[in-house]
Parts: sequence; C-alpha cells; structure tokens
Amino acid sequence: MDPLRQLMTAVLALPVVACAAVGPQQPADAKPAEAPAAQPAPAAAEAPKADAPKADDTETEIKKLRAEAQLREEQLAAELARVRAEKARLDAAMALNASQQAKANEPEATRLAAMQREAQLRAAALEAELAAGNAEMVRMKAEQDLLDMRHRVKLASMRREQEALAAENSLTAEKRRSEQARLADEQMRVDIESRTMAGRLAQRDAEQKMREAVDVLEAYPEQPFKDGVITVSDRRISLNGPIVSGTADYVCDRIDWFNNQDRTKPIFIVIDNSPGGSVMQGYRIVKAIETSDAPVHVIVKSFAASMAATIATLAPHSYAYPNAIILHHQMSTGISGNMTDIEQEVKMAQEWERRLAEPIARKMGISMAEFKERMYKARKTGDWDEFADVAVKLKWVDHVVSEIREEGIRRKPGDSPAAPMWGMFGVSMKQDEQGRPYMSLPPLDPYDCYFMVNPRGFYRIEGR
Repeated sequence: MDPLRQLMTAVLALPVVACAAVGPQQPADAKPAEAPAAQPAPAAAEAPKADAPKADDTETEIKKLRAEAQLREEQLAAELARVRAEKARLDAAMALNASQQAKANEPEATRLAAMQREAQLRAAALEAELAAGNAEMVRMKAEQDLLDMRHRVKLASMRREQEALAAENSLTAEKRRSEQARLADEQMRVDIESRTMAGRLAQRDAEQKMREAVDVLEAYPEQPFKDGVITVSDRRISLNGPIVSGTADYVCDRIDWFNNQDRTKPIFIVIDNSPGGSVMQGYRIVKAIETSDAPVHVIVKSFAASMAATIATLAPHSYAYPNAIILHHQMSTGISGNMTDIEQEVKMAQEWERRLAEPIARKMGISMAEFKERMYKARKTGDWDEFADVAVKLKWVDHVVSEIREEGIRRKPGDSPAAPMWGMFGVSMKQDEQGRPYMSLPPLDPYDCYFMVNPRGFYRIEGR
C-alpha cells in the first residue's frame, strides 16, 4: 500500500472525540485559536455572619444562586452544542480534505498530523473547561443545598421560638387569669368583710343610740307646773343672747310648728341669759306668744333684761329660779343726725316705750310715771333689777320654781359644748383698737331700735 493511502487510513481511524476537538482548517503558520476564556466562577457565598439574616434575606440569596447556576448551565450547554457542531463541520472538512489530499504528497501528511495534534489539544482544553463547568455546577449545587439546609434550620429555629413565645404568652395569660380570679376572690372577701363590719358598726351604733336615748316622752301634762317644779317637754324653744334680726323668725316659726303639730300641748320658751335687743323682733315674739292656741310658758334660768324681761313679764305663764335676775329700765338709744332727725328718733323710741312698758306697768298695777320713778329710785341709772323671788311680788314673773325638769332632752348631749345661739344671727365677738372685747351687733332695720342693757358699752352696733 502506498504511503498516502496509509496516511488517509490513519486519519479516518481517529476517535470521534479527537475529531470533535478539531477546529476549522487554518493555514499552517496560523496561530492556534485561543480557547474561549473561562467564565469566572461565581463568588462563593459568604459565610453566614454571627447574626444570621432573617428568613426573607436567606430566601432571596437562594433564588439568586439558583438563577446564576441555571444561567451557567445554559452557557455550558450552548458551548457544548457549538463544539459538537464544530466537530461535525471538521468531520465533513476532513472527509473532503481526505479526498482532496489523497493524491497529495507526503509533506501534506506532516501538516495533517500537526492539525490533528492541534485539534486534540483544543478538544482537551474544551473537555477541561467542560469539566471545570461541571465542577462549578456541583459546587454551586452543594452551596445551594447548604443554604437550603441552613434556611430549613433557621425556619425550624424560628418556629421553635414562635412556639416557645406562644407557650410563654399562653402561660402568662393563664397566670393573669389566675391572678385576676384571685383578686376577684380577694375583692369579694374584702367586700363581704366590709359589709359585715359595716353591719356590725351599724348594729353597735344603734345599740349605742338605744343606750344613750331615753324612752320617748309620752305624757304632755296640761299643767306643767306643780309643787314648785316646772316640767319642760320636747316642745321647747331656746332664747339666748342678743335679740337681733332673725331671732323672731327662729322663735315664731317654732311656735307655729308646735301649734300645727298639736294646739293643746304646752310650749316652752327657755331664757338662760339675754340682755334684750331689737324691739321689733321682741314685739313679734310677744304677739306670737299672745296669739298661740297652745299655751306658751316662758322660763328664766339666769338673766333676762330689757326686751327679754318684757317678753317674760308679758307672757301669760312665766317662771324663774329664785336667784334669776329680771331687769327693767327705760329705753335708750344712740341717736345721731340733725335736730329734726333726733326729734323723730325720740318720738319713735317714746312710742315703742309706751307700747311695751305701759302693759308692764298695768300688770304691776301702777302708772307709767310711777313705773319710771321706781326705776330710778332702785338705781340712779334707771336699771331696775330684782331677783326672781322679789320680782314675783312685782308681778314681773308669775312663779318662782325650785326645779326645772328638762324631760325633752332625750338624747345624750355631745362632748363639745353647743355653739352659742347668737352666732346664728350675725352677732360676733371682736376686739377694739385698745384690745377690749366687745360684741358686734348687726345694723337695725328701719324704725327699729335696740332695747337692751349694755354695761360698759359691751354691745356695739356695727357701723356706729
């Protein structure tokens, strides 16, 4: 067999892989085609940091790596298809070249051998690149599996944390419900104890009141004075201190109320100590006593002067302790203004004196002139005062009593003394610039005047 045929037979006997690695025919002096640049391997996923990313960041990283791996796989598949197409073209080219070179001389065989070696080298490079691509795909798949595993571990950890939090919240809620139930039970217990204690206190107060109270007064004798004893019921009215604006309302309203309650049972006005006061207020009290259907009994315990003495003397029934003092005198007034004003004030005072003093003189059985004369005969100031055991002979009171029985007091008095009655009507204790105490009286109403004993100017009208 000739050498050319042997060369062709050897070329045809080359393996398919070697042929596939041969590129297109180039001139002998042409440089071998550079192998395609290897695609840079994607950067390995950074090691997870100490503080693991959230589940959302992990999911996004996995999707990105999967997209890169798929792109790389598609690139390698395209390169493999190109190599196979190149191999098919080379096979055809070599077949054509074999037929054309069948008659070529021996130097062509040498060039063909070089081309075969070049094709083998190129095929080897392509195989190495393909192996590197496959290795990269395996590495990326391993990284993706690792990320998937880490994601699953992270999700499992988050689920465990969520379950732990849910369990903790459930336990906290259960503890809170248990605490609320305990507090509700405690509140109920406290309420029961409070109600029990309140009931006991109410019962104790009721028992205390029963111990401090006296049986209700059942009998109201029509004749309360007997054998020197005057019995005072709960139909009682106090009259103490200066008689000022408001005093008549206080006394007269109670007389009316007791009459509306019962018009037969006696009413009692008790004077502990009164220097007198407003003639208008006093006269209203005198008329209320006079017109009352129920009999009104006036009792003087210590001192009644001026308007208060007038009320006691003109009452249809009057009583006093033997050492109680009754004082009658002429009306006096602090008049100011011009002569006409003074004249009118004097006339008004004289008229009030006539209306109040004449009934007293008449009861005594003497004239008004004799009444005045005896006032100044008793004292040069005209302040005629007598103890009740003498005053009864002058008919200033009807009876001297040895005992005043207060049966109307049916409750235990308080520990503190009661506030003075005059404090209700605008009367107050004060001190003047020299530090002397005095009692301030409210201003009078028009045409009114004070009829009261006033030693050392103790009582002073506000504004004068």
